[in-house]
Amino acid sequence: MKHYTSGVILYGERELIRRQSLSKYINADDSCLYLVDPSRNSLEQEESDRAAKRFREYFKMRRTCYNKTDWVNVRLRGGVLTHPFQRDGSSCGVMVIMMAKAVMEAFPNKPEMTFLTTKKEMAQARRTFAQTILEASVFDSDTNCAMCATAKPPNPGPSITDWIQCDNCNCWFHSECLDMTNEQLSSAQKTEWKCVLCVT
Repeated sequence: MKHYTSGVILYGERELIRRQSLSKYINADDSCLYLVDPSRNSLEQEESDRAAKRFREYFKMRRTCYNKTDWVNVRLRGGVLTHPFQRDGSSCGVMVIMMAKAVMEAFPNKPEMTFLTTKKEMAQARRTFAQTILEASVFDSDTNCAMCATAKPPNPGPSITDWIQCDNCNCWFHSECLDMTNEQLSSAQKTEWKCVLCVT
């Protein structure tokens, strides 16, 4: 289910909820809805129960408004997943990614979240995720503009593109993306030029 749709169902107004549609990837095998909070939360069961109630109301509304009955008979209830807790004030994002990864790897079964949450483990996970994201990135700093991340400027223009390279970080930029006139480009090419990131 889309993040926006879930948010509207849980926190939105009834009129907003009517306009949302369900993704086909909800799994009702255990008829349980889990709200998982990386920080220690004594209200997790109560919040999951409240969320399950809102989803049941949404399914009924969906039947009334759109004659969709595929989820009306699913009696969702709130549940609590056993999971590690965040130990500091800065690892929430890493925890959410690790929890989501555990859910996706176990799907459609219930996940077992057994990862460690020490500062050292969180720092290692943060590095691993960053490296994975960077390695999967299609950005090529040798052939793409550091401003727009493409080989050709986003706006239609001449078939020949003017480029300039930062003498400090060696990143390449389209002169068009920098909003440089021909005179400014010519002047910058004759001197040591630094991009906006290196100047600050």
